Amino acid sequence: MAIIAAVFTILVLFDLPRFLKNKEPAKVIIIYAFFISTSLVISMLLAAGKRPPSPAEWIEWILKTIGVIK
Repeated sequence: MAIIAAVFTILVLFDLPRFLKNKEPAKVIIIYAFFISTSLVISMLLAAGKRPPSPAEWIEWILKTIGVIK
């Protein structure tokens, strides 16, 4: 898992200065951070031997949370 974290850190360190140099809008940096964070979480779950939840499970959890289904 440390290798995965190191790889993601290296990728961010190479990409972030380019984003700042090109003065990308904040929206682009937020979307980039979202995708990198999501990829990191999924990679860590897979490295730990846990299956990440499917989109159907996420949707069901959200619907239960807001009270649409019981």
